[in-house]
Parts: sequence; structure tokens; C-alpha cells
Amino acid sequence: MSILRNLLGDFMPHFEQRSEFGSISGINSEVVLDVNGDESATIFLDGGGGTLNATYVIEGSVDGLTYGALLAFPIPQFCNAGTIPLAAQPLLLEAVNAASVRRVLSVCVAQLKKVRVRLSVYAAGTLDVTINADDRQALSPYVRDQKSATLLVTATGVSGAAVTATVPLVAGLRHYIDFVQVVKFNAAALTAAAAPVLLTTTNVPGSPVINFPAGAEAQGSDVVREMDFGSQGMAATAIGTNTTVVAPATTGVIWRITVAYRLGL
Repeated sequence: MSILRNLLGDFMPHFEQRSEFGSISGINSEVVLDVNGDESATIFLDGGGGTLNATYVIEGSVDGLTYGALLAFPIPQFCNAGTIPLAAQPLLLEAVNAASVRRVLSVCVAQLKKVRVRLSVYAAGTLDVTINADDRQALSPYVRDQKSATLLVTATGVSGAAVTATVPLVAGLRHYIDFVQVVKFNAAALTAAAAPVLLTTTNVPGSPVINFPAGAEAQGSDVVREMDFGSQGMAATAIGTNTTVVAPATTGVIWRITVAYRLGL
């Protein structure tokens, strides 16, 4: 029950949720909601019992006329059919070809005028769209705000071989690197050298280099180096580009590289 008066009996403002529903089934068909003043939107997509073969995109507008892609965060426990999107991993669009498809997405719409769901590619089926928006937090703010890294890549080599850990590109999205860990394991006894062993990076601002000593080291020992970018992470230089950490071929050394990251704009 809503309380519309305060203890003095005065009427108080009561914010009502905005909502829009529609069915779309053609190229560039759309459902649009005015979200002027709202913070978050929850979007429910339902392909019904038939087969939906289409690509949907989530877009927002600052001026109410021009639209751009928004980050939509799937809530997997409400999703079914097809390839279920990963938790806390944003998507700009999704191509679906499956029966009885359902998706629930969380979207930030703060300071926008409109949000819409549009079919950018269409072959068959009908998509029912419900968009709810208000000034409250997202249905799952932990998911939408990506409080922790949820993706990880690891690359391990063999003795004496170069190793490259590649964070794979995602079209339209940027990598946010939380940490890089490199383990240098000595598969053989090493003798001292005059120059350090340097690992290089690509698509990381400033192209940081990871320095390893080149001292006399016993077989079976290891040295660990880390770059920790804190809770916010380090934004990669370019969108839609691989990010790499490259270890050189080093006699008697096995490299293991681990990178934890998130995706965003």
C-alpha cells in the first residue's frame, strides 16, 4: 500500500514507475519508453512459444532523437533458451535463434530521455517487450555495476618458450583489467645475466613492462610479479581490441600468465 500523506496529513510526492509494452516482429521495429528522470530500467523479452530468429539491441537517447548502444546486463536466472548470456557480462546486442526465448536485462538509464529495444536483424518470430523504469537501484545492482572481475584468462607455456596471454576482443566493448599475475618457474638452474627479463603489454595505457630479475636461481624455484589496478580496474586503450601480456622465450623458464578483467564501454 502506498502512503501519500505524511504525519501532518500533507500530500507527499509519490514517484510512479514508468512502463511500456509492445510486440515487435520486423526489421527496425522497436518499443520505446520515456525514462526522463529515471535511474534504472529492467527489460523483459519474451519470444513466446514460437521460434525467434532475430538480433535485438538495447539503445538509449540523450536528446530523444539520436540513439546509441547501451550496456545491458543479463540476469541469468530469469533467462532461458538459446545460449544463456553470462552473469555480469554486458552485451550490446544478442542474436537469438531459438524457441520460447526469455531474457531479463538490467540497464542504467540515468540522464537519458528514452530507452528502446530494436530488432536490427529479423528473420522470423515475434518478441514481446516490457520495459519498466524508475528512480530506484537496478534489480541486481551488483550485476549491473560489476563489483568484481568475472572473466579470467590464463596462459601457460613450456620450458624455454615464449607465452602470450590474450584477453579476447568483444566488438564495441572495452576491457577493464583488474590484475595481471605472472609466475616465472625455473625448470632448470639459471645463471646470472646482465639484463633483466622484460614482459611487454599491448592495449594497456602506457604499455607497462613487467620486470623479472636475471639472477642465479635454483631449479624448481619461482618468482611472482603482479600488477594490481584496484577495485576500479584499468581501462584498456582501445575498444574492440585484444589486450595482451607477452613473455619472451627464456632458457629454462616456464611462464604462467593470469589476467582478470571485466567488460564495459
